Parts: sequence; structure tokens; C-alpha cells
Amino acid sequence: MEEQIIHKVRDKLKIGVDNYRAASDAPAKVDVYDVIEEVFADLNPGIGDESNISIDEASGCLRHAYLDRKQPAEHTHKQMITALMEKGAMSVLEKPVEGSIEAGSNVKLIGRADRVEEDVVMIFRRVQALPETPYAQHFIQLNAYLYMFGKEEGVIVYFDSEGNEAEFQLPKSEKLFRETQRRARILTTLLKSNIVPTIEPSPRCNDCPHNEKCYYQSEDKQKWGLWARGKWRELKQKPFL
Repeated sequence: MEEQIIHKVRDKLKIGVDNYRAASDAPAKVDVYDVIEEVFADLNPGIGDESNISIDEASGCLRHAYLDRKQPAEHTHKQMITALMEKGAMSVLEKPVEGSIEAGSNVKLIGRADRVEEDVVMIFRRVQALPETPYAQHFIQLNAYLYMFGKEEGVIVYFDSEGNEAEFQLPKSEKLFRETQRRARILTTLLKSNIVPTIEPSPRCNDCPHNEKCYYQSEDKQKWGLWARGKWRELKQKPFL
């Protein structure tokens, strides 16, 4: 309830600022929303070159990565603030290093590890609840960094909102890295051919900004009997995708 109230107040403030600007002859001034959007854009620059695939793209949903480049979704201020807060919380631990590695003919994997020491690569992630085992996507990312920076072991460190920590030390896996390279090559081919990747269903679909490009919108669900009765909880893929 408190979060909903804060969200409504923030929306009202923004509407008020916009109305004031529209009614005033004074030149528009920079406000906090402009700053948020500018900083978020700086932290999430577009890659552009379709032959360069980021480790985050190759380790996640290829459809999401494709749509981010071809049909970028607008982020709400809440989503941007959340990302900035998470980045700020982790930045005190980071000593980021950028790198790249070949993924095939004219295809490169690029990325930035959170911290690279003499004998280890480290990545830091903030989560709602500490996992018992590393998330697969983070394992894929860390493994790619191990090959990128020539290290034998890496560490994934998770933090929850209460300051608890879970650490996983992992060796490199050649088989997993080859699969990551393969996914990078696939994404490059699809981007250059303007072919949308198939859906890769996961729990992350629920919060994905591209959700409605992949599944029926909520109002469409009412056309299906079980949707209306709330007994069907699975997402239904659009037939033409």
C-alpha cells in the first residue's frame, strides 16, 4: 500500500511539473526525472554493432536482447531508479574491467566484469532472497569472464536487502563457454536478418518490458473461459510468433 501511495504521489508531482512548464513562458528547466533518464542512459549504452554481443545478452533471453536493440521498450522511472540504486549499492565493491573475446567468425563477446583480481574474477548481484545455488544466468556470465580474462576460478557474491551474503566459488567450464559463444553467433545472425528469436519462457517473463510483444495482453485473456475464472495461470504464446 505504501509503495502504491508513493508511486501515485510521484506521478502527481510529474504531472504538476509538466503542467507548470506548459503554462509558463519560462524555458524548461532540468528536473530530477531528466537527471534519472540521463544517468540511466549512460549506464546502459546501446551496443549498435550487431557483430558485438554482450555477455549479458548471450546469457539471457535472446528474444529480450533482440527486442532491446530493434524495438527498445520505455522504462518507467521506478524501473530506472531501482536499477540505479542497485548499481550504486554494488559500486563500492567493484573494480570493473572491460574485455572482449572471439565467439566465431566476425562475432565478439564483450562485457565488463565487476572485479578482476590476480587469480579470480568476481561478480556481485543483489537479490530478494539468497539462493542455495547460483542462478544459471550468473554462472554463464561468470564463466564467460573467466575465459575472457584467462582465469581458472571465479566467485559470484549475492547480497539481499538486509545485508546478508552468499558466496559461490566456481571453476571454468569449456562446454558452457562454447554454448555461450553459440548463442552469441545465433543472436548476431538473427539481428542481421531481422528475424525475431523464439520465446524462451522463464519467471523473468512476468516483469519483462517486452512481455506484451510475446504474450496475450491481460484484456485478451478474458476471451478464454479459464482466464476469466482465474484457473489458468500460464502465459499463452501468440500463435503468429
